[in-house]
Amino acid sequence: MAHIWRVRISRCLWLVMALAMSLVACGRKTGKSQAGGKALPPLAKSAECTACHQDLDKIWRGSMHALAHRKVGKVEDAWAFHAKPLELGQVRWQFSGGESAPRIEWRDAGSKVPPLALSPPMAIGHRPLIQYVLDFGKGRYQVPDAAWDPVKQEWFSMFGSDQRQPHEWGHWTQRGMNWNSQCAYCHFSQYRKNYQPDTDGYATSWLEEGVGCAQCHGPSRPARAANACIVDPKKKFTPQQWMHLCATCHSRREELDEEFLIGDNFYDHYSLALPSQPGLYHPDGQQIDEDYNFTSLLHSRMGHKGISCIDCHDSHAATPKGGKPAVDTNVLCLQCHATGLRGAIVIDQWTHSFHKPNTAGSRCVECHMPKTTYMGRDPRSDHRFPSPDPTLTKELGVPNTCNNCHADKGLDWQIEWTQKWYGPTKKPLARERTRAVAAANAGKPEAMEMLLKAYDAEEIAAWQATLLRLMEPWSGDVRVTQRADKSAAHPDPLVRAAAAFLLARLPAKGTQWEALSKDPVRSVRLEAGWGAVERLPADHPLLLEMAQVARHQADQPTGQMRLSRLASARGEAAAAEAHMRKAAEWDQGSMAPRRDLAVYLAGAGRTRDSLPLLEEAAKLAPKDPELPYLHALALAELGDQTGTEAKLREAIRLNPRFARAYYNLGLLLSGQGHDEAAIISLRNAAALGPEDAGPPYALATIYLRLGQTSAAATAAREALQRNPSHREAAALLQSLRR
Repeated sequence: MAHIWRVRISRCLWLVMALAMSLVACGRKTGKSQAGGKALPPLAKSAECTACHQDLDKIWRGSMHALAHRKVGKVEDAWAFHAKPLELGQVRWQFSGGESAPRIEWRDAGSKVPPLALSPPMAIGHRPLIQYVLDFGKGRYQVPDAAWDPVKQEWFSMFGSDQRQPHEWGHWTQRGMNWNSQCAYCHFSQYRKNYQPDTDGYATSWLEEGVGCAQCHGPSRPARAANACIVDPKKKFTPQQWMHLCATCHSRREELDEEFLIGDNFYDHYSLALPSQPGLYHPDGQQIDEDYNFTSLLHSRMGHKGISCIDCHDSHAATPKGGKPAVDTNVLCLQCHATGLRGAIVIDQWTHSFHKPNTAGSRCVECHMPKTTYMGRDPRSDHRFPSPDPTLTKELGVPNTCNNCHADKGLDWQIEWTQKWYGPTKKPLARERTRAVAAANAGKPEAMEMLLKAYDAEEIAAWQATLLRLMEPWSGDVRVTQRADKSAAHPDPLVRAAAAFLLARLPAKGTQWEALSKDPVRSVRLEAGWGAVERLPADHPLLLEMAQVARHQADQPTGQMRLSRLASARGEAAAAEAHMRKAAEWDQGSMAPRRDLAVYLAGAGRTRDSLPLLEEAAKLAPKDPELPYLHALALAELGDQTGTEAKLREAIRLNPRFARAYYNLGLLLSGQGHDEAAIISLRNAAALGPEDAGPPYALATIYLRLGQTSAAATAAREALQRNPSHREAAALLQSLRR
């Protein structure tokens, strides 16, 4: 069964953490990035803009942007550092010293980690919570999960009941809560991380704390003369360019570099997270995790119509235009929906809502911008503007805002009244799309057909990209390949990147992969490159770009895994293994780096060394069927048939639709002479994997050995129907004819 061990090094499956939008740092003069970035022209500090822009400066100074980051020592710190301790099980936080000498002490009686006592030099945020940053040396700063609520005047844990352990990546002492890489960019002006891999430290720099004038207006002139405005009044940016600027922080994204300037294309510097990534969004696109706003807006009809951030938000105040009164009275929404401006659906607010005036149900945002609380105390509105659909709640568990107020009435009551008010077939295409996404997430066999149908009917580019990415398990299907090829010429880079994601998994010949690898947008090129890194020639220009991104991300496990893939592609085995081991060390609570290292070692002929890593991974992810399957392959290569069978059966128990596990089990049973059991297992494999020619061909060989020539011929013909170039099946069928 050695031929079964055909597993490539899998790509890192954990999600790249987006900026947490609420953490901290320290600074010097700005300059060239250590990751090989461009040196930026000199920018003005916000204080230099005040003389000419006093009115805007007054609005900005009270905004969340201006107050995003500061030094500790303000009067608001006095209460926090005279407050009572915070106790969370065996963890105790103690705060002392007031605003003049603040001190945070942490002790975890349930771990072997020594207590820590540090003074916070900086604070993140203003309302509804404040986080304090602690100096861990070598330029590294960490953000405790204990945060201060300035309204309730109390300390609380942002993680709530999820008390993470000190060895986990997401623990406040580990890299998931590292201020330099996870938080600071969105709380400073012209921030540079400047990771130092030799010392595993940072030479972080910035222009000023808080999101100041220069961060949004940038160096619009080649050089700044004395007393000259930093913004060139002749240069006008489009609404999309302004939205791309907002998205650099208000999105869940992977950071490719830190060189974005106003006017740049967002997708040249970031890779956007979509609902195709598990755990981030509900199947209809509503937010689950800390997703921020950009992805949600792009998936909405409003975003599709071209509505951008500045249509609804005052960029200097960082609040909705007209403030809370304009939101509560629906004035902000009705600026378009009362007039039909920009193609908006004209709505009479009273007849549309079916709720009495001045009640919660009469406010647009209550029904179409449901809030989710993050970081323990921060409620944020969903910017996909979903329409409540209790039918999907009943079918799939998707939230709907009717249920927020009327849960006591039950879903059938909600369905009855929404159908009476709005009709039974409201937005049928959106429903079918949601069902397709849910089926794909659940791994249902009918998911591909549903995805193809939804994709063909879809108009919104962000949803097209999401649906394409969800087709990855069927990337070899000609129908998927045809759509990916066509999408390679799509005007939206999100769709082209999704096409590159799919086509990179196939031989480049006969697809649009080559064109995508030279796409003018960087994130598209990188998708084409990372999916095909093992087959790229050593002098391919994509490798240089990929290496720059990997070095920029090298302070996180994801970056180390990417450096490993690049080293492996260059034939540098020792370096590849070292990077993988570092990723595993930095993320001790994740199975992914252990699994990938185990696959790498087995591929390098060190199968026995892979077994402890697979066992560790299985302890961390006991419900993942891939892990016992990989373990079975390793044991098969080592000749342990009893162990192989046990692990294959475990994989099938965890995933009763695991076609490949049934196939391998059938081969094993056949080799042991258990033909009847082998036939049952291979039939399951054939039914669950309708495109794979392996199971019917294996059945043909068993039937032939048993003398059942008619059944053997039927199975061989099925194998050829699935794969017309299957030479062994063709030869077997020809021999039977003779």
